[in-house]
Amino acid sequence: MVRSNLYLERAQEFFAFQYDFVALALGASVIVGVVCGLVGTFLVLRGYSLVGDAIGHATLPGVAAAFLITGTQHPGALLTGALLSGLLGAVTVGVFSRGPRVRSDAAIGIVLSVFFGLGILLVAMIQASPTGTQAGLTNFLFGNAAAITAGQLQVLAGLSLALCVAIGIWFRPLAIVTFDPGFGRSLGLNVSALEMGLLAALSMAVVVSIQAVGVILVAAMVIIPPSAARFLSRRIQGVALWSMAIGGVSGAMGAFLSYLFEGVATGPAMVVVATGFFLLALFLGPFNGVLATALRKRRAR
Repeated sequence: MVRSNLYLERAQEFFAFQYDFVALALGASVIVGVVCGLVGTFLVLRGYSLVGDAIGHATLPGVAAAFLITGTQHPGALLTGALLSGLLGAVTVGVFSRGPRVRSDAAIGIVLSVFFGLGILLVAMIQASPTGTQAGLTNFLFGNAAAITAGQLQVLAGLSLALCVAIGIWFRPLAIVTFDPGFGRSLGLNVSALEMGLLAALSMAVVVSIQAVGVILVAAMVIIPPSAARFLSRRIQGVALWSMAIGGVSGAMGAFLSYLFEGVATGPAMVVVATGFFLLALFLGPFNGVLATALRKRRAR
Protein backbone atom coordinates (compact mmCIF):
# COMPACT_ATOMS: atom_id res chain seq x y z
CA MET A 1 0.00 0.00 0.00
CA VAL A 2 2.80 2.38 0.92
CA ARG A 3 4.67 1.54 -2.28
CA SER A 4 1.58 2.07 -4.46
CA ASN A 5 1.03 5.48 -2.83
CA LEU A 6 4.65 6.35 -3.57
CA TYR A 7 4.24 5.43 -7.24
CA LEU A 8 1.01 7.45 -7.45
CA GLU A 9 2.74 10.45 -5.90
CA ARG A 10 5.67 10.20 -8.30
CA ALA A 11 3.31 9.87 -11.27
CA GLN A 12 1.48 13.02 -10.19
CA GLU A 13 4.78 14.84 -9.84
CA PHE A 14 5.81 13.76 -13.34
CA PHE A 15 2.64 14.93 -15.08
CA ALA A 16 2.58 18.14 -13.05
CA PHE A 17 6.17 18.94 -14.18
CA GLN A 18 7.10 20.08 -10.70
CA TYR A 19 10.79 19.85 -11.58
CA ASP A 20 12.44 21.39 -14.63
CA PHE A 21 14.59 18.35 -15.34
CA VAL A 22 11.46 16.23 -15.84
CA ALA A 23 10.24 18.40 -18.72
CA LEU A 24 13.74 18.54 -20.21
CA ALA A 25 14.18 14.77 -20.02
CA LEU A 26 10.72 14.19 -21.50
CA GLY A 27 11.35 16.60 -24.38
CA ALA A 28 14.75 15.11 -25.16
CA SER A 29 13.45 11.54 -25.06
CA VAL A 30 10.54 12.30 -27.40
CA ILE A 31 12.77 14.15 -29.87
CA VAL A 32 15.29 11.30 -29.86
CA GLY A 33 12.55 8.74 -30.48
CA VAL A 34 11.07 10.69 -33.38
CA VAL A 35 14.40 11.39 -35.10
CA CYS A 36 15.69 7.83 -34.70
CA GLY A 37 12.39 6.48 -36.00
CA LEU A 38 12.53 8.65 -39.12
CA VAL A 39 16.16 7.94 -40.02
CA GLY A 40 15.83 4.29 -39.11
CA THR A 41 12.99 3.84 -41.60
CA PHE A 42 15.34 4.07 -44.57
CA LEU A 43 18.04 1.98 -42.91
CA VAL A 44 15.72 -0.90 -42.01
CA LEU A 45 14.01 -0.93 -45.42
CA ARG A 46 17.42 -0.71 -47.14
CA GLY A 47 18.80 -3.59 -45.07
CA TYR A 48 21.32 -1.38 -43.26
CA SER A 49 19.96 -1.94 -39.75
CA LEU A 50 23.30 -2.78 -38.14
CA VAL A 51 24.96 0.30 -39.63
CA GLY A 52 23.27 2.27 -36.85
CA ASP A 53 24.91 0.02 -34.28
CA ALA A 54 28.32 0.47 -35.92
CA ILE A 55 28.06 4.26 -36.09
CA GLY A 56 26.74 4.43 -32.54
CA HIS A 57 29.80 2.60 -31.27
CA ALA A 58 32.03 4.65 -33.60
CA THR A 59 31.17 7.83 -31.68
CA LEU A 60 32.88 6.65 -28.50
CA PRO A 61 36.50 7.33 -29.57
CA GLY A 62 35.43 10.79 -30.71
CA VAL A 63 33.94 11.57 -27.30
CA ALA A 64 37.04 10.27 -25.49
CA ALA A 65 39.46 12.02 -27.85
CA ALA A 66 37.61 15.33 -27.45
CA PHE A 67 37.95 15.01 -23.68
CA LEU A 68 41.68 14.25 -23.93
CA ILE A 69 42.27 17.19 -26.28
CA THR A 70 40.18 19.83 -24.50
CA GLY A 71 40.50 18.52 -20.94
CA THR A 72 36.88 19.46 -20.26
CA GLN A 73 33.52 17.72 -20.17
CA HIS A 74 31.75 20.48 -22.09
CA PRO A 75 28.90 18.85 -24.04
CA GLY A 76 29.64 20.92 -27.14
CA ALA A 77 33.20 19.62 -27.39
CA LEU A 78 32.21 16.03 -26.66
CA LEU A 79 29.34 16.08 -29.18
CA THR A 80 31.62 17.61 -31.82
CA GLY A 81 34.09 14.78 -31.29
CA ALA A 82 31.25 12.25 -31.46
CA LEU A 83 29.98 13.74 -34.72
CA LEU A 84 33.40 13.72 -36.39
CA SER A 85 34.08 10.17 -35.25
CA GLY A 86 30.60 9.02 -36.30
CA LEU A 87 30.98 10.57 -39.74
CA LEU A 88 34.37 8.89 -40.13
CA GLY A 89 32.78 5.58 -39.21
CA ALA A 90 29.94 6.15 -41.69
CA VAL A 91 32.36 7.01 -44.50
CA THR A 92 34.46 3.95 -43.67
CA VAL A 93 31.42 1.68 -43.84
CA GLY A 94 30.35 3.25 -47.14
CA VAL A 95 33.79 2.94 -48.74
CA PHE A 96 34.41 -0.62 -47.58
CA SER A 97 30.92 -1.75 -48.63
CA ARG A 98 31.46 -0.60 -52.21
CA GLY A 99 34.70 -2.51 -52.60
CA PRO A 100 34.55 -5.95 -54.24
CA ARG A 101 36.79 -7.58 -51.64
CA VAL A 102 34.85 -6.70 -48.44
CA ARG A 103 31.26 -7.72 -47.78
CA SER A 104 28.96 -5.09 -46.31
CA ASP A 105 28.35 -7.11 -43.14
CA ALA A 106 32.10 -7.53 -42.67
CA ALA A 107 32.61 -3.77 -43.17
CA ILE A 108 30.02 -3.03 -40.49
CA GLY A 109 31.62 -5.51 -38.09
CA ILE A 110 35.10 -4.08 -38.70
CA VAL A 111 34.01 -0.50 -38.05
CA LEU A 112 32.04 -1.46 -34.94
CA SER A 113 34.88 -3.50 -33.45
CA VAL A 114 37.81 -1.23 -34.32
CA PHE A 115 36.19 2.07 -33.36
CA PHE A 116 34.63 0.75 -30.15
CA GLY A 117 37.91 -0.93 -29.18
CA LEU A 118 39.75 2.34 -29.76
CA GLY A 119 37.14 4.15 -27.68
CA ILE A 120 37.53 1.72 -24.77
CA LEU A 121 41.31 2.18 -24.97
CA LEU A 122 41.00 5.96 -24.80
CA VAL A 123 38.54 5.75 -21.90
CA ALA A 124 41.02 3.52 -20.06
CA MET A 125 43.72 6.14 -20.64
CA ILE A 126 41.42 8.79 -19.16
CA GLN A 127 40.77 6.64 -16.10
CA ALA A 128 44.48 6.06 -15.60
CA SER A 129 45.40 9.75 -15.78
CA PRO A 130 45.94 11.51 -12.41
CA THR A 131 43.34 14.21 -13.08
CA GLY A 132 41.13 12.16 -15.35
CA THR A 133 37.53 11.38 -14.64
CA GLN A 134 34.96 9.55 -16.70
CA ALA A 135 31.94 11.00 -14.93
CA GLY A 136 31.04 13.06 -17.96
CA LEU A 137 31.73 10.20 -20.35
CA THR A 138 29.48 7.73 -18.56
CA ASN A 139 26.44 9.73 -19.66
CA PHE A 140 27.46 9.20 -23.27
CA LEU A 141 27.98 5.48 -22.76
CA PHE A 142 24.68 4.67 -21.08
CA GLY A 143 22.69 7.88 -21.50
CA ASN A 144 21.31 10.24 -18.87
CA ALA A 145 18.31 12.19 -20.09
CA ALA A 146 17.80 13.73 -16.64
CA ALA A 147 21.17 15.52 -16.94
CA ILE A 148 20.21 17.44 -20.11
CA THR A 149 20.08 21.20 -19.66
CA ALA A 150 17.78 23.69 -21.33
CA GLY A 151 20.55 24.87 -23.64
CA GLN A 152 21.40 21.32 -24.67
CA LEU A 153 17.73 20.61 -25.36
CA GLN A 154 17.54 23.66 -27.61
CA VAL A 155 20.57 22.49 -29.57
CA LEU A 156 19.14 18.97 -29.80
CA ALA A 157 15.78 20.30 -30.99
CA GLY A 158 17.40 22.58 -33.58
CA LEU A 159 19.61 19.86 -35.02
CA SER A 160 16.73 17.38 -35.05
CA LEU A 161 14.44 19.84 -36.82
CA ALA A 162 17.08 20.57 -39.46
CA LEU A 163 17.62 16.84 -39.96
CA CYS A 164 13.89 16.13 -40.33
CA VAL A 165 13.48 19.00 -42.80
CA ALA A 166 16.41 17.76 -44.89
CA ILE A 167 14.98 14.23 -44.99
CA GLY A 168 11.56 15.64 -45.87
CA ILE A 169 13.04 17.53 -48.83
CA TRP A 170 14.90 14.46 -50.10
CA PHE A 171 12.26 11.93 -49.07
CA ARG A 172 11.26 10.81 -52.57
CA PRO A 173 14.83 10.31 -53.90
CA LEU A 174 15.78 8.48 -50.70
CA ALA A 175 12.71 6.26 -51.04
CA ILE A 176 13.59 5.39 -54.64
CA VAL A 177 17.19 4.56 -53.76
CA THR A 178 16.05 2.55 -50.74
CA PHE A 179 13.92 0.17 -52.80
CA ASP A 180 15.65 0.17 -56.20
CA PRO A 181 19.07 1.83 -56.57
CA GLY A 182 19.25 0.72 -60.23
CA PHE A 183 16.01 2.51 -61.04
CA GLY A 184 17.33 5.56 -59.23
CA ARG A 185 20.42 5.59 -61.45
CA SER A 186 18.22 5.36 -64.54
CA LEU A 187 16.43 8.50 -63.36
CA GLY A 188 19.73 10.33 -63.07
CA LEU A 189 19.93 10.25 -59.28
CA ASN A 190 23.35 10.25 -57.66
CA VAL A 191 22.84 7.04 -55.69
CA SER A 192 26.25 7.16 -54.01
CA ALA A 193 25.71 10.71 -52.79
CA LEU A 194 22.24 9.86 -51.46
CA GLU A 195 23.54 6.80 -49.62
CA MET A 196 26.39 8.78 -48.08
CA GLY A 197 23.92 11.52 -47.19
CA LEU A 198 21.76 8.93 -45.43
CA LEU A 199 24.77 7.69 -43.47
CA ALA A 200 25.59 11.29 -42.55
CA ALA A 201 21.98 11.76 -41.38
CA LEU A 202 22.34 8.62 -39.30
CA SER A 203 25.52 9.99 -37.75
CA MET A 204 23.72 13.19 -36.83
CA ALA A 205 20.77 11.25 -35.38
CA VAL A 206 23.13 9.13 -33.31
CA VAL A 207 25.00 12.17 -32.01
CA VAL A 208 21.83 13.96 -30.88
CA SER A 209 20.61 10.75 -29.24
CA ILE A 210 23.59 9.42 -27.32
CA GLN A 211 23.28 11.81 -24.38
CA ALA A 212 19.73 10.57 -23.76
CA VAL A 213 20.01 6.92 -24.81
CA GLY A 214 23.75 6.25 -24.77
CA VAL A 215 26.19 4.77 -27.26
CA ILE A 216 25.27 1.22 -26.27
CA LEU A 217 21.52 1.45 -26.88
CA VAL A 218 21.14 4.10 -29.58
CA ALA A 219 21.02 1.46 -32.33
CA ALA A 220 17.97 -0.10 -30.70
CA MET A 221 15.97 3.11 -31.15
CA VAL A 222 17.07 3.28 -34.79
CA ILE A 223 16.07 -0.32 -35.53
CA ILE A 224 13.07 -1.28 -33.35
CA PRO A 225 10.49 1.47 -34.15
CA PRO A 226 10.76 1.12 -37.97
CA SER A 227 10.81 -2.67 -37.63
CA ALA A 228 7.51 -2.45 -35.77
CA ALA A 229 6.12 0.08 -38.25
CA ARG A 230 6.69 -2.33 -41.15
CA PHE A 231 3.88 -4.51 -39.79
CA LEU A 232 1.48 -1.56 -39.71
CA SER A 233 1.86 -0.07 -43.19
CA ARG A 234 2.93 -1.16 -46.67
CA ARG A 235 3.83 2.33 -47.87
CA ILE A 236 7.12 3.97 -46.95
CA GLN A 237 5.31 7.17 -45.92
CA GLY A 238 3.15 5.16 -43.55
CA VAL A 239 6.13 3.25 -42.19
CA ALA A 240 7.95 6.53 -41.53
CA LEU A 241 4.97 8.08 -39.73
CA TRP A 242 4.31 4.98 -37.64
CA SER A 243 8.01 4.70 -36.82
CA MET A 244 8.19 8.31 -35.67
CA ALA A 245 5.04 7.84 -33.57
CA ILE A 246 6.32 4.64 -31.97
CA GLY A 247 9.71 6.24 -31.29
CA GLY A 248 8.16 9.37 -29.80
CA VAL A 249 5.73 7.48 -27.57
CA SER A 250 8.51 5.11 -26.49
CA GLY A 251 10.59 8.13 -25.52
CA ALA A 252 7.74 9.65 -23.50
CA MET A 253 6.91 6.39 -21.73
CA GLY A 254 10.60 5.67 -21.12
CA ALA A 255 11.02 9.06 -19.43
CA PHE A 256 7.92 8.40 -17.34
CA LEU A 257 9.04 4.93 -16.25
CA SER A 258 12.53 6.15 -15.37
CA TYR A 259 10.99 8.77 -13.07
CA LEU A 260 8.39 6.41 -11.64
CA PHE A 261 10.86 3.65 -10.75
CA GLU A 262 13.97 4.92 -8.99
CA GLY A 263 17.20 3.64 -10.48
CA VAL A 264 15.74 2.89 -13.92
CA ALA A 265 17.60 4.74 -16.68
CA THR A 266 15.64 6.43 -19.45
CA GLY A 267 17.49 4.76 -22.34
CA PRO A 268 16.84 1.15 -21.34
CA ALA A 269 13.24 2.02 -20.45
CA MET A 270 12.72 3.50 -23.93
CA VAL A 271 14.12 0.35 -25.56
CA VAL A 272 11.90 -1.92 -23.46
CA VAL A 273 8.79 0.10 -24.36
CA ALA A 274 9.73 0.12 -28.04
CA THR A 275 10.20 -3.65 -27.90
CA GLY A 276 6.70 -3.95 -26.46
CA PHE A 277 5.35 -1.97 -29.41
CA PHE A 278 7.28 -4.24 -31.78
CA LEU A 279 5.73 -7.38 -30.28
CA LEU A 280 2.29 -5.79 -30.39
CA ALA A 281 2.74 -4.81 -34.03
CA LEU A 282 4.07 -8.29 -34.82
CA PHE A 283 0.81 -9.86 -33.61
CA LEU A 284 -1.45 -7.13 -35.03
CA GLY A 285 0.26 -7.08 -38.43
CA PRO A 286 -1.68 -10.03 -39.94
CA PHE A 287 -4.98 -8.61 -38.70
CA ASN A 288 -4.07 -5.25 -40.19
CA GLY A 289 -3.46 -6.92 -43.56
CA VAL A 290 -6.79 -8.78 -43.42
CA LEU A 291 -8.60 -5.55 -42.54
CA ALA A 292 -6.92 -3.67 -45.41
CA THR A 293 -7.88 -6.42 -47.87
CA ALA A 294 -11.48 -6.35 -46.67
CA LEU A 295 -11.65 -2.58 -47.07
CA ARG A 296 -10.27 -2.77 -50.62
CA LYS A 297 -12.86 -5.39 -51.58
CA ARG A 298 -15.63 -3.28 -50.12
CA ARG A 299 -14.50 -0.24 -52.09
CA ALA A 300 -14.32 -2.32 -55.25
CA ARG A 301 -17.99 -3.17 -54.90
